[in-house]
Amino acid sequence: MFDNKLFQQDLTTTWLGQELILLEEIDSTNNYAKKIEKAVPGTVILAEDQITGKGQYKKIWTSEPGKNLTFSIVFTPTKADRISLLTLACASAIEDVVCKYFDDCSIDLKWPNDVICDGKKISGLLTEVIHNGNKIDRVIVGIGLNVNQEKFEGELSDTATAMKAISGKEESREKLLCDLLVRIEYNYQRWVNSSIDLIKEINPKLQGYGDWITLEVNGKPLSDKNKFLGMNELGSLQVLNKELGVDTFSYEQIRVLVD
Repeated sequence: MFDNKLFQQDLTTTWLGQELILLEEIDSTNNYAKKIEKAVPGTVILAEDQITGKGQYKKIWTSEPGKNLTFSIVFTPTKADRISLLTLACASAIEDVVCKYFDDCSIDLKWPNDVICDGKKISGLLTEVIHNGNKIDRVIVGIGLNVNQEKFEGELSDTATAMKAISGKEESREKLLCDLLVRIEYNYQRWVNSSIDLIKEINPKLQGYGDWITLEVNGKPLSDKNKFLGMNELGSLQVLNKELGVDTFSYEQIRVLVD
């Protein structure tokens, strides 16, 4: 069972995670976060067992109870533009922290919201914007990070991995969450401040960055390859086409297929 007392003792963030809601079982931490009437900015909802966790493109996120970190963060920005950049800012924070736990592991980011370790998915994110009339009420970033799970069933055995599966070591989920929130808080502030350095830091981490890749737009692969230029300052994906023109896409439109 997640030790909330130990977590609170180790947490060094200024505001992120200072309000922690710990749940034994829930359908989705994102769904729970949507229903909080007046959420404190930086509230974290953590579930030991998330029954119907969601991923991008309506995929299901499955996780062994009590082994991993499945949580949602409530942000309250004044504007909710550059959401794809916020998602990848959180993903980049996850990569930075996870890298510190391994001596030798290849970790990168898959557009728009996955963290890949040695070719397998170790973490996924789902960001949702909640409105109150015409105003932004909150932005919820749901995160699943495979920590101490050793086996994955079915097709996940070929596509998913966990920290323990790589290192062979049991990790403290409390310490790991503290480390993650410190880095996410830092990246979030850079996102709020429209830091160019944040984009420069994320782009080289993206799978296919600088390569000629295949794009899938609205579910259909493009016949011609495009050179992946990464994100611009608005968080949109940019590619160089064969005519040497630059095309820009929102993350909802496009998937990057890396050979």
